[in-house]
Amino acid sequence: MKEFALFNDSFSATKTTTYHLSILLSRIGYLYSIVDTVRQKCVAIKNVNFEKVSDNERFYKNVQEFLKADTFLNKFYKSVDFIFQSPKSTLVPTSLFDRKKVKSYFELNQFLDDYEEIHYNKLSGLDTINIFSIPSSITTLMVNQFPELRFYHQASTFIDNSLQKADKVGTLVSVMVNKDFFDIAVCESGKLLLYNNFQYQNESDFVYYILNVYQQVKIKPTEIALYLSGDIDEDDKQYKVLLNYIKEINFVRIAGNSKYQYSFIKRSWICLVGLVVSPMNLCQGDVLMLWQLILALSTFRMWRKLHVYSMLTRK
Repeated sequence: MKEFALFNDSFSATKTTTYHLSILLSRIGYLYSIVDTVRQKCVAIKNVNFEKVSDNERFYKNVQEFLKADTFLNKFYKSVDFIFQSPKSTLVPTSLFDRKKVKSYFELNQFLDDYEEIHYNKLSGLDTINIFSIPSSITTLMVNQFPELRFYHQASTFIDNSLQKADKVGTLVSVMVNKDFFDIAVCESGKLLLYNNFQYQNESDFVYYILNVYQQVKIKPTEIALYLSGDIDEDDKQYKVLLNYIKEINFVRIAGNSKYQYSFIKRSWICLVGLVVSPMNLCQGDVLMLWQLILALSTFRMWRKLHVYSMLTRK
């Protein structure tokens, strides 16, 4: 994903105490958005990449550096959400959940590294708990910077979005693409039939795992539509190969009547929907629609390109 920084004309650095900040962090970069909670408008969005590192110490330094250097991450906000993006999570039914056993639940499907700690959220659309891990050093940095922040995982928002879409279209397969792994969900009329994530190296891996999910839940790619979001568009090899196997492929769009929709929205970035959890002080419907907007901005009407936060084009 290209780096960029966009600020609406209505953005005011002196009003951040009325704004909500959401930060998405992965080992390849960070993305944040700022929302005016009074007008329920997205007023700023920024994406910054850094070289992916497996070394936890280097990752810590990357996070430490951007928290210190980014002017808008050194302001006071009304509320702050932090979303950690990784393939390490597991789902547990609420009826079986015991908070004293979260480590055991997590380790049924995932390996908990010595440097990680466990967090969990209840999914808003299901009686299900999403359990995930975050490096302890990262949580310490974030809490020191934003003492009242709330922790989330990208799968939580992805599943919520998928369920809402299924309420409208019936059975669907939903995929959110990241650089080296993707989340996949199969939903049917408000029910989650399957959720998983897969790491991939090329388009062959990508397509194989998706088709295998179709087969696993016994649905046909010639009959059930695939909805794509995340870091993918029509120019990517993954998408072009999928066209050979799946009859209907849709990129997740923003509803035309959304109150978050600005006149400059263009469809080319709408594929990046669903990467961030939105403020809990907005209603759930607004929340999901808002984050569909946040990553959909590709033109600049009503926005100013600041000199010190100018849009970067490095891939």
